[in-house]
Amino acid sequence: MSNKISYEYNNNLPFIKAGYSGNILVNGRFSKDENKKKTHVFKTLRWFIKKNPQKARLLQEKSITKVEKIENFKKNAVYWLGHSCFYINFNGISLITDPVFFDLLTNKRDTELPFNISDLKNIDYLLISHDHYDHLSIKSIKSLLKNNPNMKALLPLKTGMLFNGINIDYEEAGWYQTYTTDEKVKISFLPSDHWCRRSMFDQNKRLWGSFLIDFHQFKIYFAGDTAYNKSMFQEINKVCGNIDICLMPIGSYSPAFMMKDHHTNPEEAAALFHILGGKKFIPMHYGTYTMSSEPASEPVKRIKKVIDKENLILLNIGGVYDL
Repeated sequence: MSNKISYEYNNNLPFIKAGYSGNILVNGRFSKDENKKKTHVFKTLRWFIKKNPQKARLLQEKSITKVEKIENFKKNAVYWLGHSCFYINFNGISLITDPVFFDLLTNKRDTELPFNISDLKNIDYLLISHDHYDHLSIKSIKSLLKNNPNMKALLPLKTGMLFNGINIDYEEAGWYQTYTTDEKVKISFLPSDHWCRRSMFDQNKRLWGSFLIDFHQFKIYFAGDTAYNKSMFQEINKVCGNIDICLMPIGSYSPAFMMKDHHTNPEEAAALFHILGGKKFIPMHYGTYTMSSEPASEPVKRIKKVIDKENLILLNIGGVYDL
């Protein structure tokens, strides 16, 4: 039986890539190509059964990541709030990426929050890369809305269904589409090599991706989650040009047989950074939750070896990089 192929995009938003037809759906589920996305049930079972030779170090280093308390959020700065969450303020615009502040259903937060949630105010845009629980936390979003009732959510296609009952304005986009925003900033949704799932039967019913945040030619790239995909990132660079700051994932890569199809290891993240023409590399997606088999200190040790010192911006959780 042949696969049913269709294409999806937001009819109300412009494309930044000429001739792009929209996101591919195979039998009603999003896919990076016209092949049906494989499940990883047996790899997951193998991961649970297989002995982790680094288990002792992993447990020992669970809370090794340093935390800096944020007393006041400065203007024109990038703050790492842990995992894939950044607070960015520039050119009079404030935004936050993938806010997850609390314990997950299966993973406790290894580090404390570096700020009081009530101190996060006047956020213009909430950027969600995909629906996994360590990137989309309804509880965290509700906590932000208390002091940011006018915050607008910028979402991947079909993700708005998860916001039923939440009083928030949102807009969905497909890959290579630009959201409707203030003229001070242009925010576009871009590809990543990943997947989606919130429950047993909804795999890839919603889209995933990354973001380009363009403050009038000062470009910040937020990768979300991605596997290594050379051609995909070459195309991003071809469409978007070189990037000033790349927020790149460097954790959750071990064991490789399980993780390589979903996440980059530090060396792969560095390779994608160079493909993007990046100038500054800020690591993320490590040291906040224990979600894989590598010890918390390992990603940083490895990224230091492959990114030049003048290009690498290593932040503690709560750390700030002035723009």
